Amino acid sequence: TSIDSSMMAETWSIKLSEALDQHELLYDALSSTTTTATFPNTGLGRQLKMVTQMMQTRQQRGVERDFFHVSIGGWDTHSWVIDNVASNFNAVDDAIAAFVAEVRDNLGLWDNTILAQFSEFARTLDPNTGPRGDGTGAGSDHAWGGHQFIIGGGLNGGKVFGQYPDEFSEDGPLALSRGRMLPTTPWDSFWNAAAPWMGVPE
Repeated sequence: TSIDSSMMAETWSIKLSEALDQHELLYDALSSTTTTATFPNTGLGRQLKMVTQMMQTRQQRGVERDFFHVSIGGWDTHSWVIDNVASNFNAVDDAIAAFVAEVRDNLGLWDNTILAQFSEFARTLDPNTGPRGDGTGAGSDHAWGGHQFIIGGGLNGGKVFGQYPDEFSEDGPLALSRGRMLPTTPWDSFWNAAAPWMGVPE
């Protein structure tokens, strides 16, 4: 910046310099990390591997707790839902298995880690007619209520929360057309248990 630069330009320059310095420090810290688990060479596998490497740099970064976000696409299955979901489930299963093994066996942090899965909406339970209209390659469309899961070494797990429907037809109290189910539990309610750990007052 120059002597006549505005306050915004000066602030931008300072923040850019700070970000570049932090990036260099993080790069150096990550270069010294190692993993022992075999992560799949998939988008989710590479993301979760990086999470475990970031967890190893917590002391250099001066943090007591972290929050990481990873994602996997391919769930908008308006066609060929069975094939697509089977493939995606395998990718998720392989990546999570490697993540758990690394965090538990190499880092020793599984009892201090939670992994939560969520999606912004669910899918219809009744299939559509597929791209040709004859049922071939049938898919599922956008819906409402669905399933989420949360895992971690320190959790009292093995429980299902929310009301599981007894009736899936439109005559039931929780079903709309085409198997769109009404949720009984907010998807974000499971953060209630984790929020105090992140510093949120109860």
